[in-house]
Amino acid sequence: MQNFTAKWFIFYYFILGLLFAAAGLGLIIKTKTCAQYLLSLTDSEKPPALLRAILKYFFLFTIPCLVLSFIPFKWPELIFSIWSLLIVYIAGLQLVHWPQRRQALKSQAENLPKVIKLTGAMMLTVSPIIFLLGYLEMQTFF
Repeated sequence: MQNFTAKWFIFYYFILGLLFAAAGLGLIIKTKTCAQYLLSLTDSEKPPALLRAILKYFFLFTIPCLVLSFIPFKWPELIFSIWSLLIVYIAGLQLVHWPQRRQALKSQAENLPKVIKLTGAMMLTVSPIIFLLGYLEMQTFF
């Protein structure tokens, strides 16, 4: 079971690191397109389907991480799993409060590109840390 856990985290860290890097780069490069997309979503009463799907799959992959962090018990994996759950919770709150968020998006449309670039920069900053966690896991596995 320990081999499976190590393989899971190695795979998960590297895939998540790639996704964070690609999404961060995409948000920085296509800031205006992302802002227009978000502003177009403010006309809908329902939260954006794309953001719900991303959040759902992130949550579905975080649950096994939380369970597997106890087999064998490792602090870095547990802290990473709790961090991931915290991100899911915070992003989920934004979707739950979508009626208020869409009004805020409409009223703060001029600040939206700045927030999107900041989000992309944070994702790019976090991706090397995730890669390093994968590298450390690989070092303990081999």
